[in-house]
Amino acid sequence: PASDPSSFSSDATDPTAAATSIDDPFVLKDDGSHLVELHSKRSGILDPELNFRAVHSEIAYLANRRIRYRKGIRMEGGKEYDFQTPVKKIVEMRRESNADACSNFLCIIGESCATMFDQFGLDGTKRFEEACQLLRGTGDATSGDDGIVRVERLVGEKSTLSVVNQMPEEFAALCNDFLSERGL
Repeated sequence: PASDPSSFSSDATDPTAAATSIDDPFVLKDDGSHLVELHSKRSGILDPELNFRAVHSEIAYLANRRIRYRKGIRMEGGKEYDFQTPVKKIVEMRRESNADACSNFLCIIGESCATMFDQFGLDGTKRFEEACQLLRGTGDATSGDDGIVRVERLVGEKSTLSVVNQMPEEFAALCNDFLSERGL
C-alpha cells in the first residue's frame, strides 16, 4: 500500500507527527510511479539533464517539506514574497545618491518560461514587467533600454525554466554586452 503522505516521520512512534500532519497531495507509491510522474511533468520541455536536475530538486523539496511543516516552518510562495519593498529601497537609494550606484539593471526573461508561468496562473509575464517597472521607478516595462533598466528577451524552445542553464551562451552574451557597455 502507498504510504500516508501526511504522516511522514523518521520515527513511526513520534506522537507529534499526527498532530502536525500536512495535507500533501504527493503520495509515495510502492511501484515507484510517483518518480515517473515527477519526471513526466517536464520531460516534454526540458532536456534530459536539466529534467533530471529539476526532478532531483523537487524530490528534495517534497521530502523536506514534510519535515519543515511538522516543525511549523512554511515557505512563502512567489506571489506572497514582498518583492516591492526591497526594490523600492533600491530605487530610493538611486534617487538619493544621484550616482551610478544601483542605476543600471539588466533584466532577462525567457519567453517560454514566462508563458509557462502564465499558463499555470502565476502571471509570469506580468510579474516580470512589474519588476522592471519597479526598478525604473516609473515608466514602461516593455522598452528595451532606457538607461536604467535594459530588458532582453530570449526566445525559442529552450527559453524555459532556467535560461542560464538552457541557453548559457546566449545568456552570457547578453551579460557580457551589458557589462562591456559600462566598462566592466
